[in-house]
Amino acid sequence: MAARSFRFLSLPGPAAAEGSGWMVTLSDMLLLLLTFFVLLISMSSFDQTMLIRTFGGTGSGSSGALDRGDTLPWVAEDESRQQKAQIHSQDLIYYRRLSVPLSQLLDRLEKDLGKALLRVEVIEQDLELELASDRLFGTLDDNLRPYGRRVLERLREFLKSWSGLVEIAVYTDNFPLNTSRYPDNQVLAARRGERLVQALAALGLPASRVFLSAYGPDRVLEVNDTPAHRRRNRRIVFRLPEWAAQVVGK
Repeated sequence: MAARSFRFLSLPGPAAAEGSGWMVTLSDMLLLLLTFFVLLISMSSFDQTMLIRTFGGTGSGSSGALDRGDTLPWVAEDESRQQKAQIHSQDLIYYRRLSVPLSQLLDRLEKDLGKALLRVEVIEQDLELELASDRLFGTLDDNLRPYGRRVLERLREFLKSWSGLVEIAVYTDNFPLNTSRYPDNQVLAARRGERLVQALAALGLPASRVFLSAYGPDRVLEVNDTPAHRRRNRRIVFRLPEWAAQVVGK
């Protein structure tokens, strides 16, 4: 058997290590500086919400190590909602002052029609008016109540100052339907939408300017688990696209 030869590498002795010690110190310092700058760049792009949830939360997957005192500003979810609502309210006051027809519409709805008006907002330049379906239609049918006709008359007066499209979105709850006229909630929503288009056309708004969407129970605001939640989900939204931009531009 042939003999194998091995080559051994010699390591520098203590003297050699002492001679290059300043280089080791310099490289460590440069590495620390590089790490520091990388951390600065990384922290500048942190998602603050994710950071708080991860290090300051008490839920699953969070460490709870972040001090919520003065380390980072902490805004509770309820406070955030209140701030958003306040901003929407301020925007609405601004547009209400800017648009006389809108101001008149809201005054008439609030004074004459009670709680038929659930929400008025300007969202991304679109004006949205949300009405309760129960105020406009009978129970589980598409027959307009006298109350609903009054709402549409008020709305038509307002739309005389609007030359753009009108989007109508109809929503229902999940109450089980299975009749010859309404096989399900989707059909009920569609028939209610058609009734609204016909009623507005009779008041002078051409059907060509109306875009109808019937969602039924597919898009809810609340879980359909209580009568109050189901009532909240039964709603009709009138949307005027780019309304705010046109009002400001006048």
